[in-house]
Amino acid sequence: MNIALSIMHLYPTAVSLHDFIVQDNGPEPVLRPGAETKGQVRYEIKLPEIGEQPVEGVHYRHGIDYNLLTEGEDYDLVERGPHIAVWNLDAPQPTEAELQAAWEAYQEAEANKPPVLTELEQLQQENLWLKAQNNALSERADFIEDLIAEMATQIYT
Repeated sequence: MNIALSIMHLYPTAVSLHDFIVQDNGPEPVLRPGAETKGQVRYEIKLPEIGEQPVEGVHYRHGIDYNLLTEGEDYDLVERGPHIAVWNLDAPQPTEAELQAAWEAYQEAEANKPPVLTELEQLQQENLWLKAQNNALSERADFIEDLIAEMATQIYT
């Protein structure tokens, strides 16, 4: 399922990258219980001034260094797949079932859409139409000429 096309089918006026963002981050690490303390690292942001107590988020922050952890023991790599990362529309964010239904409706609409002709194909089609119209006018002119000829023979005889 293409989530972006499903959303565009549900909300045709929506603008991708402004009203919504769909992204796929690939495999992401998910910590197992207890591993957050094992891999926790303190990152210094700026030094506190003299006499000032360090404040988390201002002077330092805590993060996880996955190089200190073991994959499969402390964390697992989980593939989340494409997902809606940002939703700025006034409408409620569609559920997975709504997106799937919209995707199926989009595919059906695309299958039933008339084929788009190239410029050459459009010109060829227009040429055929003009030839058919020319033939019809030619036949009409021949019919009128026959009528005039018949009327002339009736008048002069």
